Amino acid sequence: MKIVSLIITAVFILTVFPVFAETIDESNKEAVVITNLNKPFITLNYGATASWLTRIIEQTGRSNFVLKDFLPGLFLNAEMQNISYFSPAIRAAAYYPLISSFNNMPQLPKTPLHFAVDLFAGMRFKKDWKFLTLSGGPGLHMLFMTADRWNYLNLGFAAAVGFELAITSKWSLLIDGFASIDNGNLGANKQMEPFDVTYQYQTAIGVRYSKKKRNNLALIMPKTENQAIILNR
Repeated sequence: MKIVSLIITAVFILTVFPVFAETIDESNKEAVVITNLNKPFITLNYGATASWLTRIIEQTGRSNFVLKDFLPGLFLNAEMQNISYFSPAIRAAAYYPLISSFNNMPQLPKTPLHFAVDLFAGMRFKKDWKFLTLSGGPGLHMLFMTADRWNYLNLGFAAAVGFELAITSKWSLLIDGFASIDNGNLGANKQMEPFDVTYQYQTAIGVRYSKKKRNNLALIMPKTENQAIILNR
């Protein structure tokens, strides 16, 4: 009888222990998933952008000198998620100076191989409303642009405002606007052609694809994805 009892006990242990171990392992996996979801992570947005740059040299006794540039380009935005109250963000854009004017008179470039690099570093405050997420916030702005006469360097303060539209659980459409007031005399023009006022407007339309930052509500939401998101919440 003792031998039979020992055999039954051994069989019971060999049967139950793997199941118990598997349950612990699954619990650990769920804990790791929840922990990873709560950790800060970075999402990337990218798309097309356009900029309107205005520089003014004030005059006495006649109208001011006004230089305007229109620059189309592309942008890439990196944003930190899972940060309380706001999201730090860095935006980089590459532009081509397509159209330039002086007092509304078009100016043809002598050499067409010019470019501009634009940077915005700041924070975004967000408010969710169904499929939409409104966001905005302040930041620092920098623009470097090459031209026929000088290489310009602008530095100042900017504000961003925009919204996100959830298309699917992983895809979002983003539309942004930026406005900045800058010091336009940090480049090669600072001695010979200083500007009294420099400001810039920018618009952008782009997308974000993220497996970590899921949209709880979206315009296109299959039932399977909807159930998965509810279970992971």
